[in-house]
Amino acid sequence: MSHRTVAALAVSAIVMLAACSSSSSSPAASAAASAAGSGAASGGASVCGESAAAGAVTVNVVDFSFQPADITAKTGQVITFSNTGSAPHTATLDGGQCATPTIQPGKSDGLTFTVAGTYKFHCSIHSQMTGTIVVS
Repeated sequence: MSHRTVAALAVSAIVMLAACSSSSSSPAASAAASAAGSGAASGGASVCGESAAAGAVTVNVVDFSFQPADITAKTGQVITFSNTGSAPHTATLDGGQCATPTIQPGKSDGLTFTVAGTYKFHCSIHSQMTGTIVVS
């Protein structure tokens, strides 16, 4: 075998090993989950889910901001995101644990949390839109 072939095989093996080793139990994945929300559930369980029900807590999505951007709720309460602006938006946890579908202007959707914690979130369409949800 030529040196180029051996080198190519070695690089391929390293790439395959790196891809196989990226699991939720890796230090990088654990750090990402920790940074995304202090209430991340163990075992891959979701900390929240989408809810179309009317919420106890309402957040207005006005143009390109969440109002309020700092939200407080209790576990089990629905946080409703009402899009009163002219562009579509989402409410997506930074760690990717859950998100609303795209909320069109004049429409609403919500999230219900099952695990207490502090969660950073953003609009997946407009990344400059950010906020924090504190669930007790």
